[in-house]
Amino acid sequence: MNLSEPTPHLSFSMQHRQGALAFDAAFRLTEPWTVLFGPSGSGKTTVLRAIAGLMRADQGRIVLHGAATNVPTTLFDSATGTSLPAYRRGVRLAAQVAALFPNMTVRQNIAYGVPSASAEIVEETLQRFRLTGLAESMPWKLSGGERQRVAVARAAASAITVTGNSLLLLDEPFAGLHLPLRDELLDDLRSWLAAKKTPVLSVTHDVGEAFQLAAEVIKFSDGRVLEQGPVETVLAEERTRLLEQLSRHN
Repeated sequence: MNLSEPTPHLSFSMQHRQGALAFDAAFRLTEPWTVLFGPSGSGKTTVLRAIAGLMRADQGRIVLHGAATNVPTTLFDSATGTSLPAYRRGVRLAAQVAALFPNMTVRQNIAYGVPSASAEIVEETLQRFRLTGLAESMPWKLSGGERQRVAVARAAASAITVTGNSLLLLDEPFAGLHLPLRDELLDDLRSWLAAKKTPVLSVTHDVGEAFQLAAEVIKFSDGRVLEQGPVETVLAEERTRLLEQLSRHN
């Protein structure tokens, strides 16, 4: 590695076939928040699942460096046969479909996986996700958007309290939210998670969300990385098209 380059939070390479989709992707995460951007069906969720340990690639290598230690953790290496189970990876994933514990309140769901010594993180997370008023509610009383917020909050709280290197993976985390609330949450979470030294890789196909985060962007299509860099550069064409569409409707 070039000594002038920042130490990555994650180094990822994967060659894999899934149906008609042939993955041949490699990237490094070096910024506090990175967006994996691409159309539906391009393989973005599969990348998250591979990092989280929910599927095993045919070939590749995934190394978590994180911000907590200087000791990298090899999550997967097909050459050596290394494949850490999901619970040992220090990676937390909030999937597209919110899967909450139905017999637990919102507070209890968020507290799941958070050490008792870090109980204050649960209250802080409830506040950050605008869930304090719903803390004692059961999942069946929540709207779809509220359930999704709880699922993301639970993953975030757990990632923050991981001992050692950590990474938070978010798959279309706020797709069902009204735009003002989404933008408010994203602004708040970006600064909060950066302060907690918890790097994030999130998936979206929403141009506005990517620009709202002002994040590093990995443009992804058909199992391959097309481009990686600042959002203003990587998604310049998409932003121009979006502005043109909005102007035609006004």
